[in-house]
Amino acid sequence: MPPDNFSRFLMLYVGLTSSFNTALLLLSESRLDAYVSLNVLSFYVSYSITRPFTRLGAVVKLVHAALLTTFSVIVGLRIYEVLMR
Repeated sequence: MPPDNFSRFLMLYVGLTSSFNTALLLLSESRLDAYVSLNVLSFYVSYSITRPFTRLGAVVKLVHAALLTTFSVIVGLRIYEVLMR
């Protein structure tokens, strides 16, 4: 029996998150914003490939809004930090 979309999503998300976090750890990255940003990106990549949540429209929209806001704030702060140097 082949895995459903939710199982594919979880496998892809866990694989991407593990590889991103391992790469950051090997690079001795200590900033939390780098980890959070890559985890948000791995969620969006996993979600866009598998589209696992078809019945939870409102909940998924709230999750997307929260993640996009978090990612935008992190990127905005990093850009501000670079420009102010």
